Formats: sequence, structure tokens, C-alpha cells
Amino acid sequence: MAYRAIPYLVTRSAKREARTDPYATERRSLPNRTHGISYASSPCRSARIRTYTPSEAVRPASASAQSALPEAVDLKRVLAAVLVMLLVFILSAFLGIYAARAASSLLGDEAGAFANPFGADNETRAESLSAPQSTWEEGNVPELYQDDPQWADRPYGSSTIGAAGAAPVCLAMVRVAVTGDVQTDPIDVASFSQRSGYADSPDATALLTGGAAELGLAVSAVDASEMALRREIVAGRPVIAVVGAGVFGPSATYVVLSDIDEGGRLVMNDPLSDERTSRRWTFDEVLGQTTALWSYASAG
Repeated sequence: MAYRAIPYLVTRSAKREARTDPYATERRSLPNRTHGISYASSPCRSARIRTYTPSEAVRPASASAQSALPEAVDLKRVLAAVLVMLLVFILSAFLGIYAARAASSLLGDEAGAFANPFGADNETRAESLSAPQSTWEEGNVPELYQDDPQWADRPYGSSTIGAAGAAPVCLAMVRVAVTGDVQTDPIDVASFSQRSGYADSPDATALLTGGAAELGLAVSAVDASEMALRREIVAGRPVIAVVGAGVFGPSATYVVLSDIDEGGRLVMNDPLSDERTSRRWTFDEVLGQTTALWSYASAG
């Protein structure tokens, strides 16, 4: 580009003629080309991309990995939930018992049987199992019970042995101890009583006297005194007592007085209760409830 407004001076050297450029210093500092800078079309160095393996200690867990990790268990919440469930269970049990008792009191015995499908009688029956027949022997009165499942549901009179069979069960116990016949059980004695018409009597006096004689037993009435009762038992003659309502049940029933223990108390076999059978009784306790007594021996 020409410089138009600047005067141009030309000097001559002493040795040779030459033009002196006053802008030479400035021109050397300018680019090689007056119309711009020329750049290479491609970079001088090739681009290199370096990759680095990420460190597990530095790299954050991915979203999927974080979602797969289980959350921390809050022990306090777990314990609180368990306590709440236990409280609900206990409260429900108490409410159920209260509702059953309320229904039983409102509807009577039928509701009580519904609340307890097994029934109190079945609980007693499970506990009142008679002595096994293999243990029966002469000289010992076996413990036999009316509500034993072996014969409780067998008919007797207008009822069953379980409900009204105290007399034939007592007579079966006495007969085993006196005669040693271990084959005749309460079912056999009850069947005999039915066939002979004794089961239809208003009480069991006829069975325990005349019926016992037919079964091979010698029967003797006993005075209701301690001396008379003690004499019969010491002689090895078991006694059947008729006891009134009260201590031994809500109505008159029959028990066997089989022995006297070392403390001078009576050993009793109560066909209605294994609890009363297991305890020992004073003479006054028994005689205070007794209305009649018979002792038994072998007629042969």
C-alpha cells in the first residue's frame, strides 16, 4: 500500500547510490504480507484423546446401583410395629373371651356349649380315665368312672351310664375286688341291671341288694357309725354308701369306701370325680352325708 501523504526522501550514500527507506524498521516488524496473515490449513500437531479408567473410590455410584441398595432398617419402627401387633392380639383375645361369656350369660347353656365346643364334661372325661382292665385284681377296688369314654355313652335306663350310672359302676368296682372277676366291667353290670328291670327303679337299692346277690355277692347292711364302718373295711369288705346332695354332687349318688389310710382317713372311689377319689376323707365328712351303707363279700 502506497503512502500518499508522507513525503518521501531519497538520499545517496557516499559509496554508492541507494535509496534510504525511513520506514524500514517499522516494515520489518509487520507481517510478511501486507494484506493479512496466512495460516496453515491443518494444525501442526495431531489431536490425541486420552482416556482414563475411572476409580471406584472416586466415581459415584450409578442411579441403578443406588436404587438396588437396601435401605437402612429402622429398628425402632420395627419394634414399635411388633408391640402394636402384640397389643392388638391380646386385646382381641380378651374381647373374644368377654363376648363368649356375655353370650353364655344371655343365652344360657346352649351358648356356653357353642363358646366351648368341647365342653366342660369332655375336659372332665379326658381326666377321668378309669384304671386299665389289665391292672384289675382281687382284693383291690379299681378306680372306675362313669364318664370314661369306654362306656359313658352306653344307655342306662332312660339316660346313659355317664349321666346316671353311678350305682352299676360302683357295683362293678366292688365285684372285681371281692370275686377277682376282671372280665365283668360296668357295661356288663349295666346291661344286667337293664335286663333285670333294676334300671327302671326310682333308686338303686334293689340293684345294690337283690341284684348284687344275683351277681354272686353277699350283701350286708351297715350302721352309719364310725365303728361299724371301720369294722367292715378292716375285714376286707368294701362298702357302697348312698350320699345325699351337697359335697358329692347336686343330687344323691353312690361311692365306694375301699380302705383306711395310715392317717385313719377313708379311701374313697367316687365314680363321678377323680378329684374326690384322689383325696382322703374323715369319717365325719362321709357319715355326715350318708343315708345308707352296704358291705360286700363273695357269696361263694
